[in-house]
This record gives sequence, structure tokens and C-alpha cells, in this order.
Amino acid sequence: MIYQVLFNIIILLFPLIVNLFYCTYSNNINKEQNKLYLDLSLLSSLYLLIIYNKGNSDLIILFNIPLIFAFIKKRTFVSIVITFIILMNYIDSNITIYIIEYLIYYLIYIFYQKNILNLFLIIKFIFNFNLLTSIIFVVTTYLVIFLYKKGEDIIKLHMNLKELEKEKQLRSSLFKITHEIKNPIAVCKSYLDMFDINNKDHARYIDILKEEMNKILLLLQDFLAMNKIKIQKEILDINLLLEDVVNQFEPVLKEKNIKFKHNICQDEVFIEGDYNRLNQVLINMIKNSVEAIEKKGVISIDYKIDDNFKIIIEDNGIGIPEDELEKIKEPFYTTKKNGTGLGVSLSIEIINAHNGKLQYVPLEKGTRVIIELPIYELFGLDVN
Repeated sequence: MIYQVLFNIIILLFPLIVNLFYCTYSNNINKEQNKLYLDLSLLSSLYLLIIYNKGNSDLIILFNIPLIFAFIKKRTFVSIVITFIILMNYIDSNITIYIIEYLIYYLIYIFYQKNILNLFLIIKFIFNFNLLTSIIFVVTTYLVIFLYKKGEDIIKLHMNLKELEKEKQLRSSLFKITHEIKNPIAVCKSYLDMFDINNKDHARYIDILKEEMNKILLLLQDFLAMNKIKIQKEILDINLLLEDVVNQFEPVLKEKNIKFKHNICQDEVFIEGDYNRLNQVLINMIKNSVEAIEKKGVISIDYKIDDNFKIIIEDNGIGIPEDELEKIKEPFYTTKKNGTGLGVSLSIEIINAHNGKLQYVPLEKGTRVIIELPIYELFGLDVN
């Protein structure tokens, strides 16, 4: 029995984990497609459970775990399909009792979504007359959900580490270019210190100075060419991008005891943009908010739709003095001890490349950032 339960856990989790990894690493960011893949993974899990447990009535109760996932993920249509499939497997039993049982689940799902997992398990425990299978079901359900959430946390951690690695590479690039420029500047300074305008022999220093200055210009040109922003636009759902950013930061902010409020539009709103570059901007804005917070931190993400789509990020940090609002937009200007001064200017450049606007608004306590992006129109009509 133990081996059967363990194998059921594996075949149940396999499609869900595959879907989780696919949605994380795929460049396809259409919200409806991601929901469809989740639905398919839930149905695949149920199918594998049915195939493996065919003829084993003791573990038919495990078929309800994909249904619980569907309820938790608010996938109403697929939950109805899963319920119908489950009831088909109870066809030889007292079907009326099972119909009543699943109607109760749906009433809870519709009218009382808080603690839906615990209520589902309690009702299933009441309707199932076999104590052993009830205990197996409860333990297996909690274990599967725990493992799935751990998988989500690992992937979120991996994405955060990738962002930290990008920042590390940026710092490394800045260090290298600074080091390379420092040498010819030091040579120029040395020759200028020795230069005597009345000494004709020192005229040869001018050629050396020109040569060193040319080296500096060449280094800067190479650095600019290497770091020139390239935007690869495609049609994407901006709300799905926001969801991904929220998922990346939730565990980090929770660990730092920062309250994270987020209100994301449930409807699809399409823009024409570069997913990775916009993701970079949003992460940079939230990181700035985190670094500005001293205690009892609160960060919020909201939206507003008018002629354009506006992303509004607020924090209750130390704020930005009005006399520094324009300075922070300049490259290499920073108030941070270890800052590079490129984050804000790079973000503004990315948003400008999307024909959008990035605006800082000082608050009485904290800062508000407004990112404005044009909504994509299909055949001359707003997709909303």
C-alpha cells in the first residue's frame, strides 16, 4: 500500500512539475495559453491516476487531488470536467450521494473560497466511510501540495539568483571599464604634471597625450557598443508579466518582513514590448523600493488603464528629495553606498524604447513610480 501511494504521488506531481518548469522558462507569455497548460497538466495527472489505479477501489479517493488543485488555482471549467470524470468512476456506487457531495464542494468553491483545502478534506473525510483511505487521502493531499509549492519556491529562488547574477556581471563590467580607463588617464596626468610650456623638448608629450586620449575614446566606444540596448518587441500580456514579477519577489519580501500588496488586472491587456527588458525594469524598481525601506516596509503594485496602461509601484521608504528627482535619471548618479548609478537611467532608456514614460513622484512618506506603456491595438481597435 505504501509503495502504491508513493507511486501515485509521483505520477500526480509529474505533469504539474513539468508544467511549472515549462511556464517558467518558456518565452510564450500568453496568459490563456499558460492557463490551458495548467488545465492539461491537471487532466494528465487525473488520467495517470485512473490508469494506474484501474480496478483498485481503495485509492480511487486520490482522484480528488487534481480537483483540489483546480479549485485552488480557480480553474472552474476544468474542475467541472474533473468532477464529471470522477463521478464516472463512481457509477457502480450510490451516485446520488456522490453528486450531493460534489455539489457541496462547488458551493464552498463559489461562496467561501477561504480555507477551501481544509473544508474539502473535512467533507471528504465525512463522506468517506473508510478511515484508512481517508487518512491516506489527507496526508497525500497535503504532501503533494507541499511538494508542489516547494517546487514553485525553488524556481522563484532560481529566477532571483539569475537576476543577482546579471547585476554581478554589470558590476564586473563597470569595474573592468573603470580599470581600463584609469590607466591612460593616469598616464595623461603624469605627463601633464611634468609638462613645461617653456621646454621645447616637452612638445613630444603632446603626441603621447593624444595617443592616450584616443585609447580612452576607443574603450568608451567599445563599451557603448557592447552595452547598447537592443529591444526585441513582441505582442505580450502585460498582466502576465506583472504576475511573474510578483511571484519572483513574494518569497524575498516575505523573508525581509516587507508587506507586499499587489492588484493585477484579471483581463488580458496586450502591449508590444520586450518581455525580458520590461521584466528588468520592474525588478529594478522593486529592488530600489526594498533598499529604500528602513522598517515596517510596505510595497504595492497597482495599475490604471486609460489611453495607456500604467503600472504604479509605491513604497514607504525614505523617499527621494525633490532636488534629486532629475539627478537620479542621470547615468552614474547614485545615493547608494555601493550603487552603480545606472539602474534608473537604464530603466528610463528601456521604457523610452517602448514609446512609454517612467515618472518618479515623491510622497510624504516614500516614493511612487509610474510606468506608462501604450496598449497594443489590433486592426485599429483596442484589444480591451
